[in-house]
Amino acid sequence: MEGLDKLTRNISRYLEGIGAIFFLVMFFANLVDVVGAKFFGWPLPGALEIISFAQVVAISFAIAFGLYLGTHLKIEFIADKLPFSIKKILDTFVSLCCLTLFFILFIYGLKYAKSLQISGEMGSVLKLPLYPLAYAFAISLVPVILYYIIELVKNVRMKR
Repeated sequence: MEGLDKLTRNISRYLEGIGAIFFLVMFFANLVDVVGAKFFGWPLPGALEIISFAQVVAISFAIAFGLYLGTHLKIEFIADKLPFSIKKILDTFVSLCCLTLFFILFIYGLKYAKSLQISGEMGSVLKLPLYPLAYAFAISLVPVILYYIIELVKNVRMKR
């Protein structure tokens, strides 16, 4: 289990780095668009599409590493006051619910990406295909699923 945890953490860190690059793409596309429009009367064509597409990658690729960093919202002040056995059951239930949710998102993300690929749907200005973004979103959920599998196993094995 340690090896899987380390692998998942490394993949998550790598994906977060890619997400950071796309965050910079969003920033520079916005910068070029605003400066171009205000000073030169020429906004960046397709800036909104570039920013939107980059946002999908930036956010979805950072989810798993955010779980490892503990940056996602948790409300533990009530659970901390519960007896250990109830806390263990609650943690296991929450991990199972999250695992189920992200697995469903993964499956439907792949189905949606396939439907976009078959239909050939593209962005309106730059005519970039949409299906790679949907596949990227779905694939970014794999480390999240692995994270929750690891958490589920840890919660089941948890001892006082």
